[in-house]
Amino acid sequence: MSALGNLRQTVGRLARVPAAYFHAEWERMAPRTRRLFVLLLTTVVSLVLILGTTAAFSSISSLEEENGHIRDALAEMAKHHDDYLEAKTRNAVMDARIGNDPPQLTKDLEAAALGENIQISESSERPAAPVGKRYIQHDLDVKLHEVDLQSLSKFMRRIETGPRFIYFSRVSLKHRYSEQDKLDAELTATAFEKVKEDKSKKKADAAKATGKKE
Repeated sequence: MSALGNLRQTVGRLARVPAAYFHAEWERMAPRTRRLFVLLLTTVVSLVLILGTTAAFSSISSLEEENGHIRDALAEMAKHHDDYLEAKTRNAVMDARIGNDPPQLTKDLEAAALGENIQISESSERPAAPVGKRYIQHDLDVKLHEVDLQSLSKFMRRIETGPRFIYFSRVSLKHRYSEQDKLDAELTATAFEKVKEDKSKKKADAAKATGKKE
C-alpha cells in the first residue's frame, strides 16, 4: 500500500474516534435535550453570521467614506490646479527677482529717484534681520521733501516693478500747507537676500551621516 493510502487510513481512523464519541453522546441524550442543543447551536451560528455580516458592512461603509473623502480632495485639487500653477509661477518669478546677491537698496532707490527727478533728502539703512532659514531682510528708510503725488507714484512703481524684488513696507505722507500739490514722504523700502549654503558644513554633515551609517 502506498504512503498516501496509509495516510488516508490514519486520518480516517482519527476522524472516526470523535465522530463515534459524539454519535454515542447524541444517542444518550433525551429528545428534549437534543432539541435544546440544536436550538443553542442554531443560535450560536446565527449570532456568528450576524456579527460577521455587521463587521463586513461596517468595513465596507468605512471604505466608502474614506473613498468619498479622497474623491472630494482630488476634486478640490483639480478645481484649484490652475490657481496652484499660477501661485507657483509667481513664487518662481519672485525667487528669481530676489536673486543670489545682496540687495543694493540705496543704489536702486537713488537710481529710481533720479529717473523721476526726485531727490532723496535722507536715508537710513536698518540692521539686516533673518526671515526663516532661507532669507535675510533688508530695510531702508528714506525721506522725500516737496514731492508731488504723481512723481511719488511713478517713483514707487519704478522701484516695485524693477528687476529686483523691492517693495515699500511703510508709507507716511504729510501735506505741505505752503504748497498745494507738494508732499513730504517717509518710506521704508524692503528687499531680501538668500542665505548662502555653507558647502563645507554640508559636506561635513554628509560625511558624518555616512560614518554613522557605517
